[in-house]
Amino acid sequence: MAEEAEDRALLIAIPLHHLESLVDAGGPVLLPAGGRGDLDAAAPGTPVLVMPTETDDNRASAATWRATFVRRVPYEPGSPWPDGLPASWTAEHPVPEPAPPDDEDDDEDDEFWDDEDDEDEEDDEDDEDDDVQSFLEVTDLGPLPRQEWVFANELVPKQARRGRFFQPRVPILVPLPD
Repeated sequence: MAEEAEDRALLIAIPLHHLESLVDAGGPVLLPAGGRGDLDAAAPGTPVLVMPTETDDNRASAATWRATFVRRVPYEPGSPWPDGLPASWTAEHPVPEPAPPDDEDDDEDDEFWDDEDDEDEEDDEDDEDDDVQSFLEVTDLGPLPRQEWVFANELVPKQARRGRFFQPRVPILVPLPD
């Protein structure tokens, strides 16, 4: 049986100091998401569970912050960062230069590729999309009370965690625990 959208949350990881800089922002804020991940599959109103990274203490791998998803914010590489991001994040991340146009003359070996290679190329393109910086707009960002923390083992199967301290590289939709 397919999971209902209401039974899922977006799980993201963000350095704690960026989250703390937004606590008193009021209203919607933008969060850096790394790659696109599952942002396009999330409906407005989806809960967002945030796993702070780069903390000073030895916290367990858990979502200790929450927010409500509004939308994925479009971003074109090389454009200025969108407004609403944590000032701490924009100070640490200079706007990247736009990528140079692809050189079409580099495709001399294309005639030797077979259909299987074309499928691999499509997979590589999907991976590249996840490497493009994405942003999400959220409301109601704030820390969770300790008794409401959601630990990684409640959200992600053991095989997908790949170790004791799981942190998603891109936003992923996960089932909400009971």
